[in-house]
Amino acid sequence: MKIIVMNSADTRIEVLSVPDNMPEEDIELFLAEHDYSLNNISWMAAPVDFVPVQFHEFDFENDVETHTVRHGRLKDFSIYDSVQEVKHREQEELAEALRQHGEKVDEGYEWHFEGECPIVAAYDYDEPCDVVVLSVRVDKNGTLTIIGDEKNDRGNEHEICANDIFAGHMDFITSEIG
Repeated sequence: MKIIVMNSADTRIEVLSVPDNMPEEDIELFLAEHDYSLNNISWMAAPVDFVPVQFHEFDFENDVETHTVRHGRLKDFSIYDSVQEVKHREQEELAEALRQHGEKVDEGYEWHFEGECPIVAAYDYDEPCDVVVLSVRVDKNGTLTIIGDEKNDRGNEHEICANDIFAGHMDFITSEIG
């Protein structure tokens, strides 16, 4: 569970990860025991992994009020989380490109590369290497299947797990479709 603390004394937001089974009536005691001044804070508890946030920007253009909204989230900001987000977004973009431009096969779409195939960096058999991508497929559930071959050891076509492809490299595949 997350406790979101908004501190008005120094204008900051803190996100505390606490056990899911902490009773809500004990949260104020917990905060006081951890040196949060209950006079200067507002708090809320949320049983989530991350907290959705909306950033609103109001402005005036030619005496007309404009309003834009950007969606984000409060979470643990580690490089691992950022890399996973990039990889997930790239996988979604590849799946969408296959749905739009791929050949309909069974209950999915696929694309076979001819001539110069895209090359991506990936972990193959737990070792980083360059992989020549020969074909890709997305099934009706959005699951990607990538068939590739190690660049320096050709002749052993096999499935490459989409999560094993380095962040930022899936775009090399997507940009060759369509």
